[in-house]
Amino acid sequence: MRLLIAQEMLKVDYEEIERRVQDKNKESYYPKLLKRYNAFDKTLTPEEYMLIYYGFSFQNTYLSAQNADGKLSDIAESKDYKRLIAESKRVLQINPVSLTANNLMALALFETGKAEDGLKYQNRYRAIRKTIATSGDGLSCETALKVIFISDEYNMLYSYFDVEKIHAQKLVGLCDYFEVVPTQYLQAKDIYFDISRKLIATQKRLDGN
Repeated sequence: MRLLIAQEMLKVDYEEIERRVQDKNKESYYPKLLKRYNAFDKTLTPEEYMLIYYGFSFQNTYLSAQNADGKLSDIAESKDYKRLIAESKRVLQINPVSLTANNLMALALFETGKAEDGLKYQNRYRAIRKTIATSGDGLSCETALKVIFISDEYNMLYSYFDVEKIHAQKLVGLCDYFEVVPTQYLQAKDIYFDISRKLIATQKRLDGN
């Protein structure tokens, strides 16, 4: 699998992440991390990116943010890059870890001659994807790649692993299972994504918790 060789795998423990991002006395407190993230702090570590990405799922705005980037692809196709910058900025205020918004913001900035700023968003986009890529091996539900948005599954499949065709998809427990045509970057035909954070958070909302 792409980029997993010789890289340290992250230990994504949701209970531990929740505790750390909610502790106001720690540097891992989510508002503190988010401030550094939004300032494009180059000293952020892989562990801190893990806390930023997965920690967002413990914020009150998490579920309401999941469809914030719905208009971006259409705007990108129109090549109205000034509008794309404005809309990406709006989305990132709602969902700072949106893969789509970070990627398309980078694209729009590059296309409008703002390469230095575009590189900041591109690096952030890549750091989030690396976080997901090192969260598991994807070979089973127990070792699945962990995501907090369903759209991130498709971003990883199409843009990271270069998958061209999905044969089948189904929910297996708290995981989404995909049968795909193997690629240079994904030799297996089966891949699992752990979407438990979304499923559990959604159920809690339905239960009124």
